[in-house]
Amino acid sequence: MAQTVLDPSMLEACVRDVLNVTAPRAMAVLEPLKVTISNFPVDHSGSLVIPNFPADETKGSHTIPFTSTIFIERSDFKEKADKNYKRWSADQPVGLRHAGYVLSIDKINKDSEGNITDLEASCTKTTETEKPKGFIHWVANPIVCEVRQYERLFFHKSPEDPSEVPGGFLTDINPNSMSVITNAYVDVSVKDAKHFDKFQFERVGFFSVDTDTHHSKIIFNRTVTLKEDPGKK
Repeated sequence: MAQTVLDPSMLEACVRDVLNVTAPRAMAVLEPLKVTISNFPVDHSGSLVIPNFPADETKGSHTIPFTSTIFIERSDFKEKADKNYKRWSADQPVGLRHAGYVLSIDKINKDSEGNITDLEASCTKTTETEKPKGFIHWVANPIVCEVRQYERLFFHKSPEDPSEVPGGFLTDINPNSMSVITNAYVDVSVKDAKHFDKFQFERVGFFSVDTDTHHSKIIFNRTVTLKEDPGKK
């Protein structure tokens, strides 16, 4: 009957296993960067059908728009990249998940302080060009949502142990245990989501709809991050 302490990572691993087969996929961009595709194919239907669970396409699908204006994660583009970088840069094309296209940079637009404001690009079918090093997620005609990201509440494993935290557990609280992104973008497949509905935002993490959600904005809480890939660049 000895008291034991389990590392939260064990619980997180179990949560991932469950959500991986129960939470449908969607795409969300937390820090949006606008991309205009100059040669967007005129014969494209303007929409894509995406499986809810790529490993088991019998479990349904959802439809999202695909247009000449999309938004990507700001961190997925670097003007200059080293040889280990696998995402998008000025001299390195990147694939768009589910779209069947590869993007190449035409122009990088910046503000007066040198910050990148938006990108202009050309697209090529994946069947007509070399396979890119990486594929990134994106959204088009998205819904604006709020995303709350949670980290560990305490810095130490045993915050009540005076040998670890002499000042008491209140001195061990992580002031950055929650961060709020008020204007994230998510694809339209989640527009009818209800309280506690769960999703996997591709390449981002697992999220649940918060009860603070109201008719004008959906609020998502991050349940757990995706399993870390030590080779991801």
